[in-house]
Amino acid sequence: MVKQDVLLDLLPEGGWIDLHKPRLTPLKNEELTLYQRFLLFLMLKVGKARCPNIFRTMFRNLRVYFPFARFNATVMPKGELSRRHTELAILRVAWKIRSFYEWGQHVEIGMRVGITPEEIVRITQGADAQGWDKSEQVIIQTVDELLHDKTLSEITWSRLSEYFEEKLILELLFVITTYNSLACILNSVGVELESDVYKVLAETGFSR
Repeated sequence: MVKQDVLLDLLPEGGWIDLHKPRLTPLKNEELTLYQRFLLFLMLKVGKARCPNIFRTMFRNLRVYFPFARFNATVMPKGELSRRHTELAILRVAWKIRSFYEWGQHVEIGMRVGITPEEIVRITQGADAQGWDKSEQVIIQTVDELLHDKTLSEITWSRLSEYFEEKLILELLFVITTYNSLACILNSVGVELESDVYKVLAETGFSR
């Protein structure tokens, strides 16, 4: 276990983006249509998601959000890339975009699929941190290049091709860009992390 004080001190450069007050609040039960209530039940119970705040907020434009959510599910959790690799990429995106909601949700999800607290700390340190295998290192590097340069270098593309077949490279690119878009929306809207997920983070030492 990583020491608590180390985990509690984890902050991205510039700190987490914090609006202090949500610009859009989650819809209350009485504001949901019958159809929205049915979808919420399916997404929370059948999908086993622990993110009602994002659903209730994004349901303010269900026409746009529902197709997005269906697509998102094709890369996480139903993607062909390993869950470990997917979560490493998402966590690095959340860290770089300074999205505490996305970070918090995927710290909890990542630990459920076997990512250790030590590895979560390592994600914050980047591709050059000691301990990554070569395939994991190039995933972190891919995230950083896509977010910073909006493209991949020939070296990084070549390294990806050593460890992943073409369809998985494309899936990884979709994972990164999809969660980048989502993180930007979350930062702009101000969705707050659910209390039960925050409790899990606090118990593990990952609260802010």
